[in-house]
Amino acid sequence: MASLASSFTDAVVFIYDKNNNLITKTIITRHNRNEMYIEVAKGLENVKLKTRLQLLIIHSGGASELNGTLRSIRQGLFEISIFGERQRDVRTSVRRTLNASAAISDMVTDSESEKPPAPIQIVIENLSATGILIKTRTMRMEIGTFLQIEFKLHGKDVILFSEVVREQVHDGDVYKYGCKLHFLD
Repeated sequence: MASLASSFTDAVVFIYDKNNNLITKTIITRHNRNEMYIEVAKGLENVKLKTRLQLLIIHSGGASELNGTLRSIRQGLFEISIFGERQRDVRTSVRRTLNASAAISDMVTDSESEKPPAPIQIVIENLSATGILIKTRTMRMEIGTFLQIEFKLHGKDVILFSEVVREQVHDGDVYKYGCKLHFLD
């Protein structure tokens, strides 16, 4: 887990209400470490000031779960006070529903890189501080396969690196895989 001393600027943030309902997924435009707040440009237009929020931030040093409060709206930017970073282990990470379209652009199986002829379309069903659950109808994957997953968020390219660690029971031609997130230094 990264320290709050790390910068969250340009990181992906998933913002939830107190009942774990997804409000928005967006990019952090500014992180003020001294005053303990982040700033985002989109997604909180219908949220009242002082509303308590839950944040899952995916940044270069890993993933962080924090609490927050919408503290102000200035010039179309939303400032969120951040506090209460929670450390999670694999079994207690809160799963956040995402259902985002994405694509696997590169795979490594048995130490051999495989670039698919076309990106493999997937859905990222949920996300936690430690991993993701993906769904595909295209192909089965082996446990231990490393994936480069790409998707767009407000016009910015987001890349996640993950390793397939388990396969869920699937119905028909639907394959689901639990993947551990990896962060490159």
